Parts: sequence; C-alpha cells; structure tokens
Amino acid sequence: MDPTTGHQYQKPNIKGVTKAVLVTGGAGYVGSHTCKLLAKNGYVPITIDRHFREGLKTFGPCHDLHLPQEVDRLDEIIKRYNITSCIHFAGSTSVPESVENPSLYYKNNFILTLSLVDKLIECGVKTFVYSSSAATYGDPGLKMVKESDQADPISAYGASKIMIEMMCKDYMTAYGLSSVGLRYFNAAGADPEAEVGELRQKETHIVPLAIEAARQGKTFKMFGNKYPTKDGSCVRDYVHVMDLADAHIKALNYASSSLRSDVFNLGSGAPASNIELLDAVQKHTGKMNIDILGNRPGDPAFLVADITKAKEILGWEPTQSSIDNVVATAVKWYNNIHKKEIQ
Repeated sequence: MDPTTGHQYQKPNIKGVTKAVLVTGGAGYVGSHTCKLLAKNGYVPITIDRHFREGLKTFGPCHDLHLPQEVDRLDEIIKRYNITSCIHFAGSTSVPESVENPSLYYKNNFILTLSLVDKLIECGVKTFVYSSSAATYGDPGLKMVKESDQADPISAYGASKIMIEMMCKDYMTAYGLSSVGLRYFNAAGADPEAEVGELRQKETHIVPLAIEAARQGKTFKMFGNKYPTKDGSCVRDYVHVMDLADAHIKALNYASSSLRSDVFNLGSGAPASNIELLDAVQKHTGKMNIDILGNRPGDPAFLVADITKAKEILGWEPTQSSIDNVVATAVKWYNNIHKKEIQ
C-alpha cells in the first residue's frame, strides 16, 4: 500500500530500475490504460494525479499531487524512483468547456505543462511524451488531416495544446528536451479485460454518454444534423484507448532514442458519423431515444486523421479501433462497473 494515497498495488522491485516512467494524470482515462500497458512491457509507471477514484486499479506506485501547486514535490519522487522519462496526461480536455472558460484551459494545460517541464529539466529528466489533440487543427474542412497541415484551433483547448507543442520545440533547442506530442483524435473504448475504462465525475464523451442513455432508458442528446456530411451529423475518428496506450510506449522509445521534437496524429483513419456511432451503440444495447439539437460551438463537421506518419516512423498500427470493438469494449466496461444496477 502506498503511504501517500492508501491505494493497493502490486509493489514492483524498483531497486536499480532505469525504466521507471513518471505518468502525470495516470489515474485518468488514457493514462490508466497506458499505465497498464507500460507495466506489461516491463516499465514501472509512477503515477501522480490529483484524484484517485475509489476502486481504481493501479499498476505501480501512486502519489496524490496537485500540479502546478505541488510541483516541487517531484524532486523527491524523481530521485526516489530514478525516473528518466515522463508521459504527461494531466490537464483539462473538454472543447465546449474551453469555449466557455478559456482561462481554465490555459492554466490547466499550458501553464501546468510549462511548470512541469521546467521541473523535469531541473531534475535531469529530458524525455517527454505528452497529450496533444486533433483540436489543434480547428475546422480543416472535409479532408483527412496531416501533421503538416496548418494548425488553426477554434477552441481554447486546441490553442492550449498548440502552445505546448511550440514550447517543446523551443525547449529542445534551448535545453535539450526530447519530446513527442500525440495528437489524439477521439479516444474511445476500454480495456478488453475491463480492469480500467472511462469513468468521470462529469462525463462529456459521446460513447459512454450514449451507453448510459441506452442502459438507463434516458434520451440521448445529439448535437447537430445539418453539417455538410453524408448524413448531416459530425464525422469523427474514433481510436481505441489501448491503441493509444501502445502509441505512447512507441513514442517513449522514439523520444529517448535521439534528441527531437515531433508530433503525430493518432486515429483509426476510418471516419464514422455520430449517427453511425449511435447505430453501433444500439446494436450492443438495444434501441435508445435520440433528441437532435442544434450545432454546438467549437465542433467541426469533419475531423479524421491521416496516420501515415505514425505508421512509418513510430511503427504504430491501430489494431483495436473498429467502431464495433470500440463500442463492445466500452459496453463491457459499463456492465462491469454497474453490475448491481444491471442485476
């Protein structure tokens, strides 16, 4: 049991370990799946987070730590575990919320990351993998986007991620920080073994919201059916969270192999509209009531990744990102955490 959090974990033998990885936000959605895969691949994930939900399965030492307020506590943690690299997930992630409250997003994303990276460099940790976002592209029109396409965010969330990318590029030149930014498209699905999955105090993602609506007999609210797409609803690129976890490990190896500052798209490369996604959910849960609302500020009509660069340079290939598998694993996770209600 970790004395800082009181959470149970299988204590690894960390004496002399050089594969200890600091994982900020490791108790969150993508972070927890990445910690699981890190542990399976011989790494020791050292998780720091400001909130460990009750019953969360963890895969290494965990520390309650608020960034940037408690950033100086990292000195002791980095030294204790001989940490040489960091994967950074901590931050705020809702596009609509960032439109309403941009201050929160510049603080929780850019300023937090700036404080973290300064501390990492001070402690001699210069391998850094971080969450960027497809929101950096803004509204690119009806085409698949490449990393070379112009970044033109239409939300504070996307803008905060671009600022981090620019900072990391400057820090490579000035301080020798080797970094990889991963521009996620729509993270979805859950651990196939249902040990970890998507669970927030305030859910904003379409897949868990749709599953909850179907299971609880609620009306699901879909934003927009008048976009210039084949069925009028938004088209997105849903990438399975375990494929994202795999990409983080490949990015970690890439960042540690040579000094660089690079970014990669992570998606399935296969578009699906909101209506197609809801059809897939209903296939696994039964019919649901759907209420169609107006278009939502900050939502582009079409956002789909060209993932050629990640395939060629990282050797990454999404293997679990079919819409059916994304939904099936998410439903399995939902059923697992709501066993009593379902019974």
